[in-house]
Amino acid sequence: MTKAEHIDFIRNSLRSIDKTGKFLRPQVGAAINNAVNTVFWEMYDQSPKVMWKSMERYTTSMTLAPTTALGSARYTATLIVDVVDLPRKAGGILEIDTITGLGGIDTTTTTYVPVSTMEGEQFYGSEASLPDNIIGFSFSGARQIEFWNMDAATAALGVNARVIQQFKSYNSTDNVVLPFGQDERIMELVRQYLGVIPPKDLINNNSDG
Repeated sequence: MTKAEHIDFIRNSLRSIDKTGKFLRPQVGAAINNAVNTVFWEMYDQSPKVMWKSMERYTTSMTLAPTTALGSARYTATLIVDVVDLPRKAGGILEIDTITGLGGIDTTTTTYVPVSTMEGEQFYGSEASLPDNIIGFSFSGARQIEFWNMDAATAALGVNARVIQQFKSYNSTDNVVLPFGQDERIMELVRQYLGVIPPKDLINNNSDG
C-alpha cells in the first residue's frame, strides 16, 4: 500500500468512533508516524536480533556526501529523510559504506563504526585515535551524521547509508511496508495519539461485560 492508502485506510477505520470526521489526513498521518516509531522501539526492546532479521523490508538506502569539513578528519553529512531513532548509538542507521568501485559498491576495507558524540570528541584532536581503516560515526537524531577519522579522499567519494525511514518522510505515492503483524498495535496507538476512546463494543479485552 502507498502512504496515502495507509492514511485513508486507518482514517476510514476510525469512522465508527470519529463519526464527525474531525480528524484530517495530516493528523492521521502524524499519528501513524508516531505509532510506527513506537512499534519499532518496542520491537527492538523485545528482541533486537529478531528485529534485525526483518529489517530488510523496512529500510531505505540513500546517498549522502560529507562535504562540510569541521576540521581535519572530521566531517558532517545531512540525511534527506527522517530516521527512526532507536535506543542505540546508531539510532535507525543500520549500515554505512563508502561509495567507490564498480556500480558504487564498496571495495575498500573501510569499516564504519557507531560511536557516541562524546567518544568521537575523545578521538578527535587527542592522542587517542582510531585505526586508519575505521571511521566512527555518530547520529544526532536530527538528520545529521558526524564522521570521525575520515580523510578528505573518502569524504570526496561520499557515503551510502541504509536507514529505517520514518513514515512521515515517504511521499504520498511511495509504497510503505508497516511492521509485520503489528496492525492492531498501530491502530491502538493511533487512537491514543488522537485522543480517541473506542466504544466498549470495539475494545478487545477478552471480557464478557
